[in-house]
Amino acid sequence: MGKITNNRLTSSFSGQFSDDVVFRQVGNKTFFARKGVNEKPPTPAQTGNRNLFAQAQNYASRRLEDPKYSEWYTIVAKVNGLRSAQIAAVKDFMSKPEIDSLNTRQYRGTVGDVIHIKPKMFLKIEKINVTIYGADGTLLEAGAATKSELNWKYRATTPNAQAEGSRVVVVAYDRLEKSCTVVQYLGS
Repeated sequence: MGKITNNRLTSSFSGQFSDDVVFRQVGNKTFFARKGVNEKPPTPAQTGNRNLFAQAQNYASRRLEDPKYSEWYTIVAKVNGLRSAQIAAVKDFMSKPEIDSLNTRQYRGTVGDVIHIKPKMFLKIEKINVTIYGADGTLLEAGAATKSELNWKYRATTPNAQAEGSRVVVVAYDRLEKSCTVVQYLGS
């Protein structure tokens, strides 16, 4: 693979050139290589992944045409250390929301106790519902968590006389209505 530096002519090249050469941009550098040839037919899993990626690229292109979403995905890219709004939009389409950590140390069963929720990808999650079940399995409370800068928090609204052994269920949703569920039991 060759590398071209400081050449105004090739600085914007990207993609296939003739039947033999492929150009690729990585950062502000241009690379070129002979086009690879794969003679094996794709597996069903590869075909499925290629279709999903094509759908993600299509979603990203449509969203980024809207200035509101273009600005939003630019911010998402910056906050999450991604190189571009396009990458942020593709990642948003292809991934489910994920909870990085659920901190229940401040929850002791008192009204106003806080449960902290940290997402894996910042600004991906649009809504979080929290449900607390007592040690005996009875529903104690359910409600929405609120954003707290880049993370989320939930304030307890119902006393829980026996917090130890209780169960906290957190369901996070993204803008595409994909969800993830995290369950944590409160121990000693």
